[in-house]
Amino acid sequence: MKHRSKNIQKILSSYFLLTMLALLVLATMIFSVVQYLNLRSNTERDIQRTCAAIAADIDLQINQMDNVCLNTIHSTLIKQTFSDYFHSPDAAPYEQSQRRNTLANALTATKGVDTSIRQVNLYGYEKGAYGTGNLTGILDTAAPGQSWYLNAVASNGRRYIPAASQNALFSKGSGTDSDRYYLSLYRMYFDEFQNPAGFVEVMKYYDILFQRAYFPESDYDIEVVIYDSEGNVIFPLDTSDLFPYYSYKNSNGKELYNTSRDCREYVYFSEMDYCGFTAAAAIKSTEFFAPVYRSLSWTIFIFLLVLLLCLLFAAVLSRKLSAPLKKIYHFLSCIDPKDQFREIEMEDSGIIEIDKLRNSLNEALRSQKNATNTMLVLKEQELQAQMLALQAQMNPHFLYNSLTTIGAMAEDGLTGPVSQMCQDITSILRYISSNKEQVSSLEEELEHCDLYLKCMKLRFGDSLQYEFDVDDDMLDLPVPKLCIQLLVENAVKFTASISPPWHIVISGHMDQNCWYVEVKDNGPGFGDEITAHLKNQMDEILENGLLPSLELDGMGILNIFIRFYLIYGITFIFDFGNLPDGGAAVKVGGRFDDETKTL
Repeated sequence: MKHRSKNIQKILSSYFLLTMLALLVLATMIFSVVQYLNLRSNTERDIQRTCAAIAADIDLQINQMDNVCLNTIHSTLIKQTFSDYFHSPDAAPYEQSQRRNTLANALTATKGVDTSIRQVNLYGYEKGAYGTGNLTGILDTAAPGQSWYLNAVASNGRRYIPAASQNALFSKGSGTDSDRYYLSLYRMYFDEFQNPAGFVEVMKYYDILFQRAYFPESDYDIEVVIYDSEGNVIFPLDTSDLFPYYSYKNSNGKELYNTSRDCREYVYFSEMDYCGFTAAAAIKSTEFFAPVYRSLSWTIFIFLLVLLLCLLFAAVLSRKLSAPLKKIYHFLSCIDPKDQFREIEMEDSGIIEIDKLRNSLNEALRSQKNATNTMLVLKEQELQAQMLALQAQMNPHFLYNSLTTIGAMAEDGLTGPVSQMCQDITSILRYISSNKEQVSSLEEELEHCDLYLKCMKLRFGDSLQYEFDVDDDMLDLPVPKLCIQLLVENAVKFTASISPPWHIVISGHMDQNCWYVEVKDNGPGFGDEITAHLKNQMDEILENGLLPSLELDGMGILNIFIRFYLIYGITFIFDFGNLPDGGAAVKVGGRFDDETKTL
């Protein structure tokens, strides 16, 4: 039963689903954006809080180290006892022992119960050193020979914290690993006349001082970097793959590209009020957004589920609507050149507009087919008329030349050759006057060329010599009728204008999928003016497709060119010119099918 066609507008009204889908997408986007901003804000606060806690812990520990250092400097007992010990060489051993005990007790009291401070050392400005902690007693070192000396002097009493270093002697005294690192804090102190008197060093285990930097209390994989006030890296020890975050201190919470690790990271900074250090907490962008993505996973899952249902419903609906249109599109995209006017075979779709489109296309194809058939018939008739006209021009041309030859032979009294020549010319005229075919086989064309040359041989005798050198494989090839004969006729005509002997060669060969036939003579050749005129006319034909009118005298070369053009289009071979040793040559050719040897 035929379905009643419906208006496409009514079908499209069922697309309310698209409106619901748009609302679903909008609601999901708003919820996702709000959730994203909230989660990102929480993540930023967590990282910033972790960074600030690490900075506060390190700042507090350095403050404690500096307090021990300042307490030592402010202790008159310690400074006086240290000075007396190293500047009283004549003191009794008992007295020196008492001073050592006093120094040990005083420094231990100053250090206090903070076990994280592992060593307190007192250095003289020029000589002498005493320490307590991991190693208590006289130190066999002098301040001027130490790497920190010049910077401590330049600090002029302010604290100076160099990079962490190892001290196997102190580690051995406490039984810890010999390669363990220490961080030292130095201050230079002065005597009552404000002259430099010495230095105080407070040492702490590096891993204890930066323990919270090693193990940040965060749910994220955070990398912590500690810079001193000059921007030098204090933590971590290995700086080979660090990115210089310090140079971006004003980009707090911004995304930076870490060239050393080829990734993007978010960086947060926290200043240490007391020591002036800066803590930088960096987290990879992928790690930064991981909790956001996890939190939104359920939202995305529900959205995808609803979206899948919407798409399923839309697919069923759109299939009915798009199936006939796809069929029309496929038909128009895959038109067979051999059957390009085949009509669309499609049942009624039930949609008025699509059925009307199918009917209109079929009607247009029928109209185009009729118009094309009419045009092809007219074109074929026009081409046939042009070829017949050109071929008809050959008849008087050949007859004109032949009668001239017979008249010349009659004047010489060659009655027998004249009779033979009349018979041969009759056969040739019967061949060239036939309008049934526009082409003939190369073998038939060469036979009539040979017949014509025999006629000329009767007239000129041994003055005319000719030869054929044509591959046997190409004798069955179809060629434009009279093309070779006319070339031979022109060659005889122009060669006879000079003193004999006259030599004409007709050669032919095949090269891959092309055939060539060339006619050469030892005549006067083409003049420059004639060559330029012919080539100019040939170029105009190829460019514009307009055929010039031909005169009976001197039309041979251009006549052949036009007939090749009408039969082959522009895919033919045509060349003429003069030979290096004198004479002229004309080469014609074309393509053929390698299997059937047809054009």
